[in-house]
Amino acid sequence: MGSKKSVVLSGYYGFNNIGDEAVLSSIITALRKHIPNVEITVLSNAPSQTKALYGVEAINRWGIKEIREAIKKSDLVISGGGSLLQDVTSSKVIPYYLGIVKIAQFYKKPVVFYSQGVGPVAKGLGKILIKQICNKVTHIFVREIGSKQLLESLGVTQTPITVAIDPVLGIEPKAELVADVKARLPEGKKVGLYIRPWKHDEEMIQKIAQLAQHIESCGYALYFIPMYHKEDLAIAKAIASRVKGEVHVIEQEMTIDEVVAYTVQFDFIVGMRLHSLIMAHAVEVPMIGLSYDPKVAGFLKEVHAPYCMSVDAIDEVVMRGYVDDLVKQLEQERKRIHLVNQDKKQKVELPAACIRELLG
Repeated sequence: MGSKKSVVLSGYYGFNNIGDEAVLSSIITALRKHIPNVEITVLSNAPSQTKALYGVEAINRWGIKEIREAIKKSDLVISGGGSLLQDVTSSKVIPYYLGIVKIAQFYKKPVVFYSQGVGPVAKGLGKILIKQICNKVTHIFVREIGSKQLLESLGVTQTPITVAIDPVLGIEPKAELVADVKARLPEGKKVGLYIRPWKHDEEMIQKIAQLAQHIESCGYALYFIPMYHKEDLAIAKAIASRVKGEVHVIEQEMTIDEVVAYTVQFDFIVGMRLHSLIMAHAVEVPMIGLSYDPKVAGFLKEVHAPYCMSVDAIDEVVMRGYVDDLVKQLEQERKRIHLVNQDKKQKVELPAACIRELLG
């Protein structure tokens, strides 16, 4: 490509949330594949950690002066994957991420949204900002059709919007880590559980514990994997304490590659975190989804996964039926996932290919 090109990458990075770190890792891998000499600067909550993990430049996501200088020197700005444009977790989320985009627009830099999931957007300010700012970016890639429809309903009609898919679907296991984890785990059938806190925790804990006990009674050792360590570890322990038999909680904080290496070991998973399900699908491990957010049900619908239930309305009888059905046809489900992946993974690198063209 000639002279080096530089990009600034904005997202929810440096918070030790495995799902968002998986997004970051996947975007960096795709960019380097398509633009081998690209220089990447990540806006991170933990810049030194991000530098060490991914071999990129990283600056403090709260340092506005430093951010302005990095964007001014860059060739393009990426608003990274994940659920950045939503106001469920906080009313400050949309203003922050679109504020970064606005700085890029001030310096007349191309801006690409990289396979984002958009929504829910309930507040008027978020809707106004999305319409005003997103209509002036270069290209928007979303991870499912619902995000495209939401943007259009909010008045984003002047920017090309392309439906790609979550970048994590392109993640690949590291062979040496897979071998290391396999050597440390005992032989036998295993299931991974990726659970996060949610409202009505006590009721949810009880129902998931009952489901876990049923899975254990089918002859599977259980492994609880905290994706967001500071939130998920406590609930994993609470559920595990109510289950008799071979139950393990992986307590150490892991990298994304280590979590993928564990996921490969499982016969199937029960996933509540979105990216636990996407990672499992990427490595062709069957799954049962517990949807706490439309994005979870949306992904499972996108990949035609048959086993999904709202976490707010868990029916123990139906869930046990899901387990029994899946256990009987694990091999058929793996083959189905393989065929779906052949189709879906073609969309994974669409944003990176577009960015290559824009950098010229």
